[in-house]
Amino acid sequence: MSTTEQLTAIVERVREATKSLSGDEFRLREIAFEKLLEHELSNGGPSNGAATLAPLETPADTDSLDTSYSTPEMRAEAVARYFGISQEDAFDLFDLSSDEPVLQIQSSKLDTSVAGAVREIALLVCGARTALGIETGSKDIREPADQYKRFDSNFNKHLTDFDLIAVRGKSRSPNRLVRMRVIGAEAARALAQRLVSNGG
Repeated sequence: MSTTEQLTAIVERVREATKSLSGDEFRLREIAFEKLLEHELSNGGPSNGAATLAPLETPADTDSLDTSYSTPEMRAEAVARYFGISQEDAFDLFDLSSDEPVLQIQSSKLDTSVAGAVREIALLVCGARTALGIETGSKDIREPADQYKRFDSNFNKHLTDFDLIAVRGKSRSPNRLVRMRVIGAEAARALAQRLVSNGG
């Protein structure tokens, strides 16, 4: 595969990954597209013995734009914008000290049923990771579910039966791709806003 074909394939993959975001979600789609494309290009795509994207790099690339969220404050701003909450509230919901957000709400604020809590965790985790341009795997949801003692043998079913997210990959895969649907993004915002409100 030539370098041009590789670039075309990468852009097409990213376009496919973000196509569910449309209409009112256009700005969010732009952000997600930019972050996913940046991620794909930095990884150089899959290696299959063909030329990778690395040869395209030149010394001039050292002056290229750095669009990463390099500080906790930048990450909080992105998460806050996604959920429609303040940066302080973003810090209340997530530990943003590292590149990947870590859910840190009180366990008592989650739904009392296991299925409901797993789905709330999925909305929050997937939403924060989407805001930061990071892919979400089912393990990224399983880990906080286990931490909050909301993990059970029906974990995968709780996710696959949830119509606000899309779960890809084989049913026995230990880490399936999880994507937020547009209606899921709306529900995630409402949930985050409720959790940080006085009555949350």
